[in-house]
Amino acid sequence: MDKELAILKFLSSQESWVTSFSMSVFLDISVRTIKSYISNINSKYPGLIESSRKGYIVRDKKRLEQLINFIKTSHSPQTVEDRKKYILRKLLLETNSYDLDALANELLVSPLTLANELSSLKRELADFELKIKTKNNKAFIDGHEANKKKLISKLIYEDTKDSFLSIKIMQNYLPHFDLTKIKQIVSEALRKHQYFMDEFSLLNLVLHIAITMERKLMQETCEDETSPPSGKSMVNSHIQEIAVSIVEQVEKEFRVKFVECETYDFALYIMTRAISSTINDINIDQLGNFVGENIVRLVSLIQTRVKETYNITLIRKDFTIRFALHIKNLLIRLKNRISLRNPQMLEIKNSYPFIYDVSVFIANIITQEEGYELTEDEISYIALHLGVLIEEKKVIKHEVRAILVNPQYLYKSEDIAVKLSSIFSNNLLITEIVSGQHELETYYDYDMIITTIPFEIHPGKPYVQISPYIANKDILNVSKKIEEVLSDRIKTKMKLKLEMMFKRELFFVGADFKDQNDAINVMADALEKQGIVDSSFKQKLFERERISSSAYMNIAMPHPLEMCAINSAIAVSIHPDAIQWNDNKVNIIFMLAINIRDRLFLKDIFDFMTEVVLEENKLKALLEVKTYDQFIETLISFVR
Repeated sequence: MDKELAILKFLSSQESWVTSFSMSVFLDISVRTIKSYISNINSKYPGLIESSRKGYIVRDKKRLEQLINFIKTSHSPQTVEDRKKYILRKLLLETNSYDLDALANELLVSPLTLANELSSLKRELADFELKIKTKNNKAFIDGHEANKKKLISKLIYEDTKDSFLSIKIMQNYLPHFDLTKIKQIVSEALRKHQYFMDEFSLLNLVLHIAITMERKLMQETCEDETSPPSGKSMVNSHIQEIAVSIVEQVEKEFRVKFVECETYDFALYIMTRAISSTINDINIDQLGNFVGENIVRLVSLIQTRVKETYNITLIRKDFTIRFALHIKNLLIRLKNRISLRNPQMLEIKNSYPFIYDVSVFIANIITQEEGYELTEDEISYIALHLGVLIEEKKVIKHEVRAILVNPQYLYKSEDIAVKLSSIFSNNLLITEIVSGQHELETYYDYDMIITTIPFEIHPGKPYVQISPYIANKDILNVSKKIEEVLSDRIKTKMKLKLEMMFKRELFFVGADFKDQNDAINVMADALEKQGIVDSSFKQKLFERERISSSAYMNIAMPHPLEMCAINSAIAVSIHPDAIQWNDNKVNIIFMLAINIRDRLFLKDIFDFMTEVVLEENKLKALLEVKTYDQFIETLISFVR
């Protein structure tokens, strides 16, 4: 049942077809077992999971959600992990203490097994400065109320890691209050004061308020939250008004009473996530007045270092203002130990590995300058800010040079050229206009041809024929041809670079690595032996891994924060039987040793490797190679 539930939860997070091979890698189950479980699920719940050559998909998400909730609630916890969650939920959300004999009976375990599992819980609770204790044959959790709330929040997020947090999911854990109504109260208060929050931040605040309310049902007062907070001046009067307005409306609606400390906690959260509707009115010259000169200096340093290392320009007014406000709120959260979860973290990391990598680089700058370590959730929020800007700028540097072929007796050539340049202003540069194919022989410096007449023979360059009136069909065809030219350009560059980057001495297949530390040690030593890196390279790899794992889905790309290699090279290790890499299982390791002169190539590497992973046939082809020559031949075939 646990494996079937894991499959259902995985499918609930997928919007498109997913293959059995991809599922087997993600869930660490064989392809045959995946197919067997899906067949069993469909026999019990006919038509739930559709199958085709593309893989599997569940279209009826509502039915799937109901089934997942039914399975969760109708079965006794079967695993140690499930029993742990059951115990914590019982002691944090239902009662302050619970009889040990009754707990053992509900879990269908012996008193000795229960005692052992309570003991194992101590290590996890220690991370929250909490203790699980027993007295008079009853179990209870001892510690500060704020830490108990953090643990409850963690439980809920862990249970929703394969899907998005929603009011429905939160309501299952917090049944005594209408969370939709709380959300309405919060939204109205923000709107009234001309502030807004993104949907996830809004749900975070609702969750924080609701957990506080549920805990109040279990005890009248919270011993560590009855005294006024210190440092109250951190929250400005406007934000305090919003928090007070929310508290008053919730108290009136649900007949609960919040203490001053709780109101301050809500205000602190609002201050770090809400954005004023007047943000676009801020002048860049006055930014220091809003965020402080130290934040302006830090953002400027980040922009300079990112430009030096990655040749990416992050200087634009709207980006600088929003990013500075984000950094200000980020530092407030870190200072006050406010944890912020991002349900899209893994999706961002796996879908945009290069942008995420730049965000890790930025996180390290913040750590060095401010002394705070950032979680992967916070790093992924930085990636969201960067992603918008980088994706917008990406097309600007990709320009295709084209020659327009149009006989003079047809539609005026200059008008066609102007219209095409207007439509494809970011990607297309028409360098010449000729009236026939024979005139092309005198030109060499161009990428493609756009013609309004058919060619008798192939011109030897990519070309596309359009109508002189440029209909929608023509725009689509030109767009496709531009994409082909850009793709071929990248592939040509990749082919040359890949042939230079990989070396026989840096190739491993089926190496018996215990885990990521073993792999890093062996592969870094091989790079150093070849004179590619110096002795400090290995330590820099471990420093980067401590900030955030370099595993992306089922590949790992370990590399230092800085491009510090003596020469550029890539060590590769292939593992048909996946090895453990922190919380991931990986089949291929690409250890990147990049010299600063090849910095522009780094993004192409990330994009290429991501493409390999996402296309099942390419990944399977690489996992089948046995020798270095087979590897190079297979890899190069991907860029032809």
